[in-house]
Amino acid sequence: MNQKNTAWLSHLSEFECQRCLKCCTNPGYIYVLEEEVQPISNYLGLSGFKFVNQYCDLIEKPRLTLKTHPDGTCVMLKGNTCQIHPVKPKQCRDFPVRWRTKDAREYCEGLKLLTQHYPA
Repeated sequence: MNQKNTAWLSHLSEFECQRCLKCCTNPGYIYVLEEEVQPISNYLGLSGFKFVNQYCDLIEKPRLTLKTHPDGTCVMLKGNTCQIHPVKPKQCRDFPVRWRTKDAREYCEGLKLLTQHYPA
C-alpha cells in the first residue's frame, strides 16, 4: 500500500461512527468473550444460560459468537438500533479503530469520511 492509501491510519483516533449500521449487517462472526456473557445477559434481563442458548452459536476452538440472520445481519440489530449497544462485545466496540476488515473503507461511512479528510 502506498502512503496515499494509508495516510488516514494515523488519524483513527478521530474516527466518529456515522451509525450507518454496515458493520452490523456485514456478514461475519461477532465473537462474545466469556466475560461479556454476564453483562449482556443482565442487560437483556436473561440468565447467562438463556442468553447463550437464544442468541449465541458455538463455533470452532470453541468460541461463542452472536447469531446472525440468514442475510448475515447481527441478531442484536432491531431496525436501526443495537439491542445491546451499552454492553456490546469488545469486537464491536473496537471496530474500526483497533481492527477492521480489509474492505472496511468501502462500506464504513465513518472511515469513508476519515479518508476524505486525510487522503494523503
